[in-house]
Amino acid sequence: MGRIRRTESPRSRIPACLLIALAAVSFASDVHAKEAAPVAKHVILFIADGMQPENEIAAGRYLAGKDDGLSFHAFPYRGWVATWDVSVYNRRAARAGAPPYTPSAVRPKLGCDAVPLGVDPLRRAGTRYTCQAPESPGADSASTATAWATGHKTDSGNIAWLPGDPDGGSLQTIAELMRCKRGASIGLVTTGPFSDATPAAHVSHNPSRRNRHAIADEILRAFQPEVLIGGGHPAHSGERFMPAALYDDARSGRIGPYLFVERMHGVDAGRALEAAAAQAAARKRKLFGLFGGPGGNFEPPVPTGDGSAVVKRAAAESPLLKDAVLAALTVLSKNRNGFFLLVEQSDVDWANHAGDYGWMIGAMWDLDGAVRAAVDFVNRPGDDVTWSNTLLIVTADHATGAIRFSDAARLGKGRLPAQSPGLCPDRAAWCPGYPGGEVSYTSTGHLNEPVSIYAMGDAGLTRHLHRFEDSWYPCTPLIDNTHLFHAMTNAAGIPRPSPLRAVVPRPTACPAR
Repeated sequence: MGRIRRTESPRSRIPACLLIALAAVSFASDVHAKEAAPVAKHVILFIADGMQPENEIAAGRYLAGKDDGLSFHAFPYRGWVATWDVSVYNRRAARAGAPPYTPSAVRPKLGCDAVPLGVDPLRRAGTRYTCQAPESPGADSASTATAWATGHKTDSGNIAWLPGDPDGGSLQTIAELMRCKRGASIGLVTTGPFSDATPAAHVSHNPSRRNRHAIADEILRAFQPEVLIGGGHPAHSGERFMPAALYDDARSGRIGPYLFVERMHGVDAGRALEAAAAQAAARKRKLFGLFGGPGGNFEPPVPTGDGSAVVKRAAAESPLLKDAVLAALTVLSKNRNGFFLLVEQSDVDWANHAGDYGWMIGAMWDLDGAVRAAVDFVNRPGDDVTWSNTLLIVTADHATGAIRFSDAARLGKGRLPAQSPGLCPDRAAWCPGYPGGEVSYTSTGHLNEPVSIYAMGDAGLTRHLHRFEDSWYPCTPLIDNTHLFHAMTNAAGIPRPSPLRAVVPRPTACPAR
């Protein structure tokens, strides 16, 4: 079994709770007025970092032999999310001769001029959307995570911090609100380093995602989520993602009330996490699982490509995402006040940057299995986690890469294209080439285009997503990534006024499609 340590002497401090409690007074009456509506005591947010719709299609074909073959393709809510940030907006505004971004007069069309892009194979007779004149680079993981975590747009690279990097630019996050207003437990699970942008934006605040040591310190010493499972183990990736002193304090029990389980040679991390989660739940302890290989990430699963649709685990010393999700839910579900769980599959992004189709398929399989595990957890009887009080969302932070398929050489179930050495299409780096022509990459960077969103829960909970459709992007079902913050907080019964005011010219009639 992996090393499990019980820690003492908690150093947790949460000054944000006091600030949030004071700020909440102005809308407390609104919360009480809506208590009759269903409330999401539990919010589970899955982020597939860098996932574009073609990744979904590719994984659906490999795993099930059909475009819409993933677990979340059957969710009742299916839509689109715009992902631009302040950096993207200002570049586009400058080209258009328009004023730069200001929260009081946001022109969403400058961020994404949403237009239909034909039939969407993921939604069966639905329409796919894109941003007119999409460009690279698009937004990054820090600014996009900040958008749905706080309801604010910000610059690329900012972690729950206002654009322009002002002193005191810290922004309240949904995790802080859920903990302080609802008494909810908070969980973060990622296949990447735990101090990286996507998880960090929910429980830390920094004007630069590159300040990883300060971010890691704030996460573990100040916020102290009830569950933290991720990569960045310094014994395998050096001190890139956490300082040695913080790691030593975690191992020795000096950071707070955590059971600590870490990567160990020859030890199955999934089983070690399962045992640690059971102990943490029984002892009412928090859980910190630290894994990852040389790059900081969990080793990505490997598809066989032999027609069996089998995907193999690369290394037992790091868990599969589904193992980490089940461990987190085991601990978090013990809180009668509910929980917020952020789950990130980070390797979709890395695989798309590398133009590596096989790597991407393994990452998507890992995501799909984790979503299935979460759905099964909510479905099981005998506890308080049900679809009447749980909102589960699957989406992406931004699109990475631009895969194109050949209709003449369609890949069947369990099949992968042959790969050969080549250059990335938009940078001087090595990427695989695909001599059979089944697939190609026209970009390996971030793109400013909408990403998919799927949700499941009581209809009264998913309606909070529906209400934002067409509001910023007329004649389309698109919502903005800042709307995701309000959909989640509204569903949880802790609504917040939006800090943004959009200027949206509306046509007299929508064009026929």
